[in-house]
Amino acid sequence: MDVLVTGAAGGIGGGVARSLAAADHRVLGVDRDADGLADLPDAVETAVVDLRDESAVRELLADRPLDAVVSCVGGYEIASVEDTSAEAFRRQVETNLTAVHVTVSAALPTLRERSGRVVIVGSMVGSVALPYHGAYSAAKAGLGGYADALRREVGPLGVDVALVEPGPVRTGFNERAAAAVEAADGEGPYADAYRAFEGYSPAATDVETVVERVVTATTADRPRARYRVSRRARWLPRLARVLPDRVYDRLVRAGLPGGLLWRLFDR
Repeated sequence: MDVLVTGAAGGIGGGVARSLAAADHRVLGVDRDADGLADLPDAVETAVVDLRDESAVRELLADRPLDAVVSCVGGYEIASVEDTSAEAFRRQVETNLTAVHVTVSAALPTLRERSGRVVIVGSMVGSVALPYHGAYSAAKAGLGGYADALRREVGPLGVDVALVEPGPVRTGFNERAAAAVEAADGEGPYADAYRAFEGYSPAATDVETVVERVVTATTADRPRARYRVSRRARWLPRLARVLPDRVYDRLVRAGLPGGLLWRLFDR
């Protein structure tokens, strides 16, 4: 099987690329991080590309056989909605949503010809919006709608679409986002909340489990439409359907640094 893995320099994308290559699939790993791609084994072909650049992506994929696209791109910044600049909001939407569409739209003609599939790694926050992750939550929620619409369009044409939504995964995203908050100066209505994120590294689903689920979605004969990885990713969305909004909001806030659930489970 010929597979394109985007975000292949990251923890999840790199793990998926290695796992698929070890199973004798032909893998093209793409990322803008050349150093991260250099750590992949020789069995993985690599290309340094900014996935937000539509022309560059289409040039890369022109006439390339593909049976699957696995999108593992992502990244976020911690800030209140009020403190998120338009530039920061745009950056997160482009990284987490636009880059996925650029790749998928370029690959779809080939995937239709070969009855292929699209696997998209989203996040639990697409279903459970977290405070101080507003832009990221918005982008990942958009990714859920995108995957649903895409599946209903291309399913009748023979293309499978699966969305994988992990809970927190210790890939370095959390730590880098927290470090950026720690380095920021200033006071304001959210200053105490920001300070609570210093050293933020929540209890995580291990990377190997997420990689295994993504590989399953890529290679299964009949993949599920949605894979929620971790107990937290499964039960939090369900609670939203049965709890009053105010109670559910308090529950979500309790999982933030300093909150009751954080003290019980994430330290």
